[in-house]
Amino acid sequence: MSGYLASAGDMKHDETLWPLYARIYRDSQEAIMITDSHARIVQVNPSFSRITGYEESEVVGLTPSVLKSDCQSPDFYARMWAAIHLDGKWKGEIWNRRKNGEVYPQWLSISAVKDEAGQLQNYMAMFLDLTEYKSAASKLRLHAQVFSYASEGIMITDTSLKILSVNQAFTVVTGYTEEEACGHTPALLRSGRHGRDFYDRMWESLREAGRWQGEIWNRRKSGELYPEFLTITTLRDEQGEVTNYIGMFKDITARKQAEDRLKYLAHYDMLTGLPNRTLLQDMLQDVMEGCRRTGERLGVLFIDLDRFKSVNDSLGHDAGDKVLRQMGERLKRAVRAEDVVSRLGGDEFIVVLRSLKSADEALETARRVTELMARPFDGADNEIYMNASIGISMYPDHGKDLESLMQHADLAMYEAKSQGAGPQLFNEGIGGAFSRKLRLERELRFAAERGELQLVYQPQVGVESGRLEGMESLLRWRHPELGAISPSEFIPIAEETGLIREIGSWVLGEACKQLGAWSRRARTVPAIAVNLSGKQFMAPDLAETFRGIVRDAGCDPHQIVLEITESFGIVDMDSVIGVLRELKGMGFRVAIDDFGKGYSALGYLKQLPIDILKIDKSFLSELTSDPKSDALTRAIIQMAQGMELRVIAEGVETPAQMARLRELRCDIAQGYYIDRPMPAGELEAGYLRSPQRAK
Repeated sequence: MSGYLASAGDMKHDETLWPLYARIYRDSQEAIMITDSHARIVQVNPSFSRITGYEESEVVGLTPSVLKSDCQSPDFYARMWAAIHLDGKWKGEIWNRRKNGEVYPQWLSISAVKDEAGQLQNYMAMFLDLTEYKSAASKLRLHAQVFSYASEGIMITDTSLKILSVNQAFTVVTGYTEEEACGHTPALLRSGRHGRDFYDRMWESLREAGRWQGEIWNRRKSGELYPEFLTITTLRDEQGEVTNYIGMFKDITARKQAEDRLKYLAHYDMLTGLPNRTLLQDMLQDVMEGCRRTGERLGVLFIDLDRFKSVNDSLGHDAGDKVLRQMGERLKRAVRAEDVVSRLGGDEFIVVLRSLKSADEALETARRVTELMARPFDGADNEIYMNASIGISMYPDHGKDLESLMQHADLAMYEAKSQGAGPQLFNEGIGGAFSRKLRLERELRFAAERGELQLVYQPQVGVESGRLEGMESLLRWRHPELGAISPSEFIPIAEETGLIREIGSWVLGEACKQLGAWSRRARTVPAIAVNLSGKQFMAPDLAETFRGIVRDAGCDPHQIVLEITESFGIVDMDSVIGVLRELKGMGFRVAIDDFGKGYSALGYLKQLPIDILKIDKSFLSELTSDPKSDALTRAIIQMAQGMELRVIAEGVETPAQMARLRELRCDIAQGYYIDRPMPAGELEAGYLRSPQRAK
């Protein structure tokens, strides 16, 4: 801007006032610039230099255009001078430029100074730097916008807690407009959920610290209660006196709901709505403490659904989930209101029975659960029949903390599952069996490398010829301290722990090595059968692993028969068929073991790439005494021969059984009547040099 500034001319005042005028001129916070009648600067005060950056010596003789910023148009200055000529003065806001080039706003007043004859003598200009004012005004506008548009609700009260102002967020959250809220106190929002002590502590904090914050429940205009996080701040003036209170709050309903949801997820099973292990532990701490004081007993039922995996795999997880939800409902019906039903996960449930006098009460509840299990479960399109294995432990007899009780009930459940004799109460014998199982599991991992595992071979002979037609390799474990350990004991452990995959590969490798050794000694060996575990079969690289084993041993896959049990592939028969075909393509032969023992899917039987059916020994044990067993054995043999499969009858123990198998035209027999399982050397000596006929 160009400030065409005028300065004072002659002043006809008492000379005694001149020192006062000079001091005002010098000390004024406003910049003062005096020009002559031609608008040339003749004098400036110190504030001029402070604001513009120019010293007096730099501007005297120049016109005010030295300050011009070019922010105003020529019309602006034309109107300014028109007003000065007409009225003798002008004032307004204008933008000028400092010596350093900075443009800044100022409030400018220009006056024309004339003598007594009315002749123009000077122009005097006085101006203030508006930079700070503009900044403050901008901040005030910004603060007003923040107040209006803040996402947090804000209310301002006076010292008597009368509401003076609220923002839009306050209205959104509470439902009250500013007109409805102003003049009331914050008690307008009070929910009634907090007692006097709560508010006393709030005001104590405000008095001592000038601030309070925390969660509080308030009430909307609609009457709905809601949680908010509130911060109250005390405002004071320069003398320290309280002037206002500001409350800022945020509706935390969504956060509270999320927290409640997380707490639920942390403590409840989502599928059944039952307490999970974490909540079960929390709930029982006080219960067990009460039992300690009163001497009452506590019962823990560990319940595991039998064959649940088959339901999931064959009917789908939706059907499995329906079964689990129904199981939870049945368990709740089987117990009292004060008892606790919990789902640990999978198909495992825990029931805690409170205030018992004896273990008989726990056994009675277990029997009620068993009765409820006899009813079919609704699996959408199917009725599903399930059984459950139940183990029971008692407090304080079998443990004084939940983990011990659950562990012992778990052991009793496994005993119930293995025995198939209904609910089992924990006892020391079960504990000893578990300790032995743990030891066997630990040491089975290293049994092969320690040379404790051995293969024995049981001959298979032609029913008519009596000549050796093959042999089955059977695994034995001789522990250096525990002695001979039955396969019926250690094979389930290997299955459960997954060690069966490694052990199964070892068995195949050993059988292949033995074939190689016999081949190098020019012995003729028809075939060796190797049992294939279900867990082993599930390995994705099974075929490639077997290919590598026979290749490394240098033996012919045609000399290996892979035996799988009848129910082996019931879960996913299509994938079983695919893997068996791949193995068949490599040269292996395939036999179905224990045929007739499981639940045969005869529709699949014609699709399976198999060579041999082995009749389960349960039919042979009653072959000559039970007409039904005889009829079933005959049907299996005829069916197999009709499908061009060879038939092996295992478990042959008597001459009568052998004779009947000849009548039924069975192909091959295996059992103690033929010979016992024996080490490779004995079998070689007895059969490979000079094969013997069956007795």
